[in-house]
Amino acid sequence: MEKSNFPELDAGLDTEVIGYNKRRYSLYELRNSANNYKTGDPQEYRSQIRDKYARIYNCKEQNVPLYLLEEVYGLDSAFEEKWEAVPGWFYSMYEIALLDYKASNLGRIKVNDTILEQEAYQDGYLVISSNNSVPGVNNHSVNIYTFISAAFLGKPDGRVVHHINNNGYDCRPDNLILLSPREHSKSHGRYVGTDKRDVCEN
Repeated sequence: MEKSNFPELDAGLDTEVIGYNKRRYSLYELRNSANNYKTGDPQEYRSQIRDKYARIYNCKEQNVPLYLLEEVYGLDSAFEEKWEAVPGWFYSMYEIALLDYKASNLGRIKVNDTILEQEAYQDGYLVISSNNSVPGVNNHSVNIYTFISAAFLGKPDGRVVHHINNNGYDCRPDNLILLSPREHSKSHGRYVGTDKRDVCEN
C-alpha cells in the first residue's frame, strides 16, 4: 500500500464505508484503488483513457451496443442500463434550471429522451458540453459525477463524491462513493489539515 506523507493518515484504514448497491469498502481498499489512475500521468495517456470512456458516455443511441459495453467495461448481455431521475433538491443546490434530467448507471445524462453530450475539463472531470442544443441546458460547470451521485447515491449531507478508481471519466455509480472529508483525505493519502471535524460522525 502506498504510504502517505503523514503517519496519522495511515491509521484507521480498516474503517468500512458503504457504496452503491450496499457494497462495502475499507479505506485501505480505496487507498489502493485510487492509485489506478493518477492526475500526474502523461497527457497522452489520460487522453487515451478519456477517449475510451467517451465511447460510452457520449453514445447517442438509446441502447449502448453490446460490443461497446464489452470493450469499455467488460460487461455482457446480462447488463441492463438503468435511468434514475435527478432529485429535486439537486437543482436548488447547484442553482440550475429545473429540467427533466435523468442519469444512467453507465454515467450518461439525458433530458427527456435526448442524451446529452459530455466534455472533459482539463482537470480530468466531465461536464455537460456546450454543444448541446436542448433549451435550458446551460449548466456547463456542474460535474457529471454530481448528477450521477445525486440520482443513485442520494443527498451528500456534507460528504464528498469520490471516484473509487480515481478515473474522473468513469462516472458510473459503481465507481462513486460518498465519503466524509476525512475519509476522502485518507483514501488519497492526503493531510486533512488542523484536525477537521468529521461532518458525518453521529
